[in-house]
Amino acid sequence: MLKLTTAHTGKMKNIWSLSTSTKTNPNCERNAQIKGSVCEKCYARKQMKMYKQMSPCYERNAEILTSRLLDDNELPTVPVIYFRFEAFGDLINWVQCANYFRIARKNPQTKFCLFTKNPRIVSEAVEAGEKKPRNLVIVQSSLFLNQQAKPANKYIDKVFTVYDNCDGVEISCGARNCFECHKCYKKTRDVEYINEKLK
Repeated sequence: MLKLTTAHTGKMKNIWSLSTSTKTNPNCERNAQIKGSVCEKCYARKQMKMYKQMSPCYERNAEILTSRLLDDNELPTVPVIYFRFEAFGDLINWVQCANYFRIARKNPQTKFCLFTKNPRIVSEAVEAGEKKPRNLVIVQSSLFLNQQAKPANKYIDKVFTVYDNCDGVEISCGARNCFECHKCYKKTRDVEYINEKLK
């Protein structure tokens, strides 16, 4: 059974999530080796070292989500307004992305947001026959600090970039309360760039 996180603290208070482990994700491992990348100083990895009970749950989630397409009765019911896919990990393969699509379709009343540094996997899921749900916003996270990525494909709704040098940059993410802000969960007609100041 998938393990949902229902009691976040800090900026994600009141938002539920479903995450996988960075430790078992080859994409995360590869990005962590890139000098100057935000993944080089991965906060999720630090959190999992501090809270050791997180790792087994997230590793199990990854195993369930990436191995096969789940049936409707295996998908969680989500009784909340906002829900985030991958508050800690990232996409591993197209099967995982397709399962996220299916969870969003099962819960049309909820606004879902998927953060990823692997947008090609989203394309692979669509090419495999999975349709992107209307209630899902896909946010491409920029790999490098202070370097805004370009949307990799037409399925990307927003681009999220972290800055430590904010000169001339409009900081649009307050990084205080996602539930009240919810910019990342809002559908827009064009790509919206969301910028956060490094904590």
